[in-house]
Amino acid sequence: MYRILSVSRNVRLLITRNDALAIAGFSVVSPRTPGEAPFILAQQHIDAVIIGHSVEEEDRIQLIKSIRRLHPKIPIFFVYTAPQTVGEPLADVSVDVTQGPQALIAAMQERNMRAA
Repeated sequence: MYRILSVSRNVRLLITRNDALAIAGFSVVSPRTPGEAPFILAQQHIDAVIIGHSVEEEDRIQLIKSIRRLHPKIPIFFVYTAPQTVGEPLADVSVDVTQGPQALIAAMQERNMRAA
């Protein structure tokens, strides 16, 4: 089972996303704050990271850089709702989730991250 680190400042969206991922068969863990994400990555096995657009740009850039230092090959997915954002150049994949988390699940499956 793939273990996903899901990071957001918007609790409502985080719960919706995490529930959809769990239903799709992924194991999901979330830090209380985005700043705690590197500690989880250092202590637990994580297969991919999802960062929501609610994480401020400066914090997001720092977080992605920290993730790259800890795990250079871990896939990072940036999720946003259009037209607010059009992507995150430091992430591996940017996904518009305006219509719901299914687009994220499809993007993860395209990256060969099959849930159990």
